[in-house]
Amino acid sequence: MSGGGGGGAWDVIRSALAEAGGVDLSWISPTPTADGWTLAPDALRLVTKLVERLRPAHVLELGSGLSTRVLSRAVGVLGGGGVVSSVDHDPQYNWETDGARIEPGGARVAFQLAPLVVREFGGKLVGAYLIRREKLAAERPVDLVVIDGPPVNLGGREGTLYQVMDYARAGTVVLLDDSKRPEEKAAIRAWQENLGDAISVEQLPGFAKGMAAVVIRRPVSTAELWRRRFELTRAELEGAVPAGEAVFVAGDPWWADEVGLDRAVRPLMEKDGQYWGEPADDAEAIAAVERTGARFVAFGWPVFWWLGYYREFVARLGRRVVENDRVVVFDRRSA
Repeated sequence: MSGGGGGGAWDVIRSALAEAGGVDLSWISPTPTADGWTLAPDALRLVTKLVERLRPAHVLELGSGLSTRVLSRAVGVLGGGGVVSSVDHDPQYNWETDGARIEPGGARVAFQLAPLVVREFGGKLVGAYLIRREKLAAERPVDLVVIDGPPVNLGGREGTLYQVMDYARAGTVVLLDDSKRPEEKAAIRAWQENLGDAISVEQLPGFAKGMAAVVIRRPVSTAELWRRRFELTRAELEGAVPAGEAVFVAGDPWWADEVGLDRAVRPLMEKDGQYWGEPADDAEAIAAVERTGARFVAFGWPVFWWLGYYREFVARLGRRVVENDRVVVFDRRSA
């Protein structure tokens, strides 16, 4: 399916969603249920119908198992030479066992056992799979991604979409299983706050464990993610802070300098106009903000720890006019 702004992909998703109830899963034994580790029956039906409608040449799944069999079979039926890349951290689910295998007559599956690691994405440290590009089933970008791992207690799934961007194209469809859980909801919020209109996201109705769909409008590579976060932050700060007003920055203002604001940027803790380190306590922070007469006080993600450490100081800053995964801005006139 050809990509673009994502509108065509959403048409395909809605068609697949409307028709998924008629998908036959009787070939699966034992019969899948909605209370295990694997994709629930409603999710397996959607995946099958979406493959039929999307006709992907390259599918990537994060979290092997029964979904591997379903994808292998569904892509194989198309007869167009499509392939599946299957990634998991656990050999029990990834080494062509009864849980994850190529179905008879199914598409070729390239299995990859990938350790879970902590990686930096745009200044955030989150869990991710250590994916080796050369071990994927194809060099071409992926058309469909199914995210069913890693588990929450091994880092969760926020990092998955960031790393998927390196293998995606405009129009790539991503399915996130278990999207009813608080951890997955938090991951979705972080994706939206860090990628902005490069993606569009919807929670799909009626799924036992929740299912979210993401359409990638424009891939943002891991190398670009820093710049993307800066661009979004600049737009928000300039929307919240009137021209002519200064932004007073908690902590070292290096990140605000990188944002490239069309506003004056000053360190909250300063001496002779230069950053002068962290306050010793709430009282010193309060004195600094009173001395400078700051109206707008901004906390970038490198100093979010201030928000929990200097609680009395933060309580005096007024209303939060911007608050997301990248920046929190207070307007003291609303105090």
